[in-house]
Amino acid sequence: MAHENTIQPFEKGDVLVACTLLNNDDDDHAGDGRIFQYDADLNEKGVLWTKHTTHLVNGLKFGPDGTLWAFDQHVHAVLNIDPKTGEETLVDGLVSRSLSNINFMKDGSRLFGEHLNSAENLPGTHAKAINDSGAIGEGKVFKYDPAGKLVGEYKPEVHGGMARFLGVTSALLLPDDRTLLYLTETSNEVRRYDVVDDKQLSPLATYPEGREGFVFFLATMPDGRLMLTRGGHIEFLNPETGAIEKEVPQEGFGWAVICGALDNVHAYSGNFFSGEIAKFNTETGEKVASVNLGVARALAGVAQYPG
Repeated sequence: MAHENTIQPFEKGDVLVACTLLNNDDDDHAGDGRIFQYDADLNEKGVLWTKHTTHLVNGLKFGPDGTLWAFDQHVHAVLNIDPKTGEETLVDGLVSRSLSNINFMKDGSRLFGEHLNSAENLPGTHAKAINDSGAIGEGKVFKYDPAGKLVGEYKPEVHGGMARFLGVTSALLLPDDRTLLYLTETSNEVRRYDVVDDKQLSPLATYPEGREGFVFFLATMPDGRLMLTRGGHIEFLNPETGAIEKEVPQEGFGWAVICGALDNVHAYSGNFFSGEIAKFNTETGEKVASVNLGVARALAGVAQYPG
């Protein structure tokens, strides 16, 4: 079925939300990819139906030039979306891996995290293999120089998550331009890796094993404050010690992806279980705007256009 693209040129403050329309009875991660466009108060402005994806679209992040990056790790697709036209292009020249997140170094180099880490395919869905053995990922980090040449390949420690097949699912490069904070969704640690000396560092934060210790996603406020989603609340962490500086409650459980709002007060958070995207006041915990997209286990990316 053909879908109409109604996406508009991005305006400062627009919120982009990835929520795939899951409509494949034979694959619980497959469907028509779409990225919704909202204003800062979550009033809908348009939607882009992605043409290069077949499974969950995730990992939304704006680059320094305003380009929106998005990923479909199941088919090794990395997308660029032009903020002026909404045009979607497939990024060529990258390793054929389950990439799902990007960080930008000061010299223009890029770090990509590999979402999956498993020697076999997944139950209920199908991910593209990386070799003839059927492995679907190794949980690595890949570095590309400003010219697009692969110049580094790192193998940080990964947990696997509750399902045991996840790798580097969320990552943030600290301002020192060498320390990569990363985590495996539904693991219990925020880990650190030195991408200059190519070595594992001690974890930034460790929580109890099990659901009460789950970590989901790392993000920052525009002023640099570090946020970690924990499913039922947001934590602000000290990026050097891992100490919890503040907790922001959220209703229910399943809050995963998040981005800090341009006003340095609010955050946009997505609930993977319910399909709700909401705007929270990080000072009070108040939910000030909300939209439920009506698809469970599909909301997997959010970013705000910095202008």
